[in-house]
Amino acid sequence: MTSAYLITIFLSLMVASAELVTKFKDEPFAILTKNITAWFYILFNILIASISLYLLTKTGFFGNTEYDQIKAAFTAGFGSTILMRSKFFKVRINGKEAAIGPEIIINIFLETLEKMIDRDRALERKNIVEKYMADIDFDKTKDYVVTTIIASLQNASPETTRKLMDDTDKIAISSMGDIEKSFALGYLILDIMGEKFLKGLFYNKERFIR
Repeated sequence: MTSAYLITIFLSLMVASAELVTKFKDEPFAILTKNITAWFYILFNILIASISLYLLTKTGFFGNTEYDQIKAAFTAGFGSTILMRSKFFKVRINGKEAAIGPEIIINIFLETLEKMIDRDRALERKNIVEKYMADIDFDKTKDYVVTTIIASLQNASPETTRKLMDDTDKIAISSMGDIEKSFALGYLILDIMGEKFLKGLFYNKERFIR
């Protein structure tokens, strides 16, 4: 039985971590190593999975053999979000459809944690962009940024290349001031290349300052 719980804990940890990595793409592993709220999110998912395993084993849903417990462990580890976020029924309140069941509590809690993680990361991104892009001249920089990113990436998809070029052009023709354009370019670099690349991009900074 202990091995079943260990399997469930490991799988649910991987699933929750993968969810965060796919949602916060600029520095996905920084979310896991620097943000305490991310670990509350992961631990809550582990709790959901463990409760799911407990219910599956106590009800004998898969059976009572050791092999059945392993099946229950994999189901709980991978499918706890489906099991515990299920709806018993739906009602309409003030014209809106509301789910009645564990889903309503679990979703509210997980969404709150996600928003907290997002706000923490938003502040980090703001500080990074303002620090490294505040005195950068957009017009002097935009062609260098596009060329450097495309040339540096060895496995850039056509979609990434097109997004970089299109978004840079949109910033260039926008009505924003030069500082705001530089900040927008900084966020674009963060989204595509991440924090480390932005910090090292302007090694000879004098060429690009306004």
